[in-house]
Amino acid sequence: MFFTLADPRRELEHLECDPLGLSPEEWGHYFWDKELCRERALGGFADGATLIDAACALLPFPVSEAQKAAVLEGRLARMRKALTELRPGILETVQALRAQGFKLAVLSNADIIDIEAWDESPLAPLFDEAIFSCSEGLMKPQPKFYHLALSRLGVPAEEAVFVGDGGDHELDGAKAVGLTTVWTEYLQKKNAETRALIVPFADHHIDDIRDLIDLIHSL
Repeated sequence: MFFTLADPRRELEHLECDPLGLSPEEWGHYFWDKELCRERALGGFADGATLIDAACALLPFPVSEAQKAAVLEGRLARMRKALTELRPGILETVQALRAQGFKLAVLSNADIIDIEAWDESPLAPLFDEAIFSCSEGLMKPQPKFYHLALSRLGVPAEEAVFVGDGGDHELDGAKAVGLTTVWTEYLQKKNAETRALIVPFADHHIDDIRDLIDLIHSL
């Protein structure tokens, strides 16, 4: 979902960490802690406040309840903006695929804050299934996660295409279960080191999401 359909790097990013007196990079060091990320993605938190509590507990200084509330408010606002104010061409591409009769599913490693505004997104009614890791207790690149999406769509792997930005080794996982993979860099260009890890698992590559329509038809 993020960096494929929605861009979370919005101008509201600074609001999330401002209450802590941290830069986005400093905050990211703690918020993207490996163990915390896994717990977030697998649905280990009942609500956003609990998640922010856990993240703030990793900081090397005390954080007040007011600060935590402000951090949560800022992150919710940023994720809502990402899901409701889409980059050019994304909504139109999904609408076109939907109109042409393709079955569509979102398969996302996401936490409870990330998905709070999904129902407000103009994308939501266009997808047959929205499958989030925090709701299923599964995450990419686990094979069961992809098989779950295929099962809910009623589509065999050999007739399905997985489109993603390549994060979380998602293309590796998709290839492993027999999906055709499309790597998109429309919302985020990868550095050379990351590209080298993704390329072997990408059957196709697009720089503009609008190129997906012709590519799908060519397949």
